Amino acid sequence: MDIFGQLGINTTAVIQFVLFAIALIFLSKVVFAPYAHALEERERRTKGGEDLALEYQSKSIELQTEYEAKVRDLNTQMKSIIDAAKTQVNKDYESLVSKARTESETLVQTNRTKITSAVSSAAADLKSQTNAVAMAITSKLLGK
Repeated sequence: MDIFGQLGINTTAVIQFVLFAIALIFLSKVVFAPYAHALEERERRTKGGEDLALEYQSKSIELQTEYEAKVRDLNTQMKSIIDAAKTQVNKDYESLVSKARTESETLVQTNRTKITSAVSSAAADLKSQTNAVAMAITSKLLGK
């Protein structure tokens, strides 16, 4: 103990060391341990939240790609349906137009025939009446 005395360490240093040890144990159990536990819990929740956010983000990216692929497929299907409908409509249009042309040509031909026969009959009637009209004009001019 002489060495301790020469170094200036006496019984108060031992008491201080014991008090320090008690205070350290007390603070470790009451303050530092709950703080460390709360810090670990916070980190666990934060990391769990980050992992969950990353998982949701990857799922959203996956769903978005799936959605875009389905939209492309639907657009392709709609385009093929529209193209098929346009083709069918164009065929129907051409069919109706050709039918209308045929009917109009038939009507025109029928009307030409009727008009030609009417003109011929009118010309024949006029030829038959020309002699009578000429005689009437001549008699009026001659005063008879």
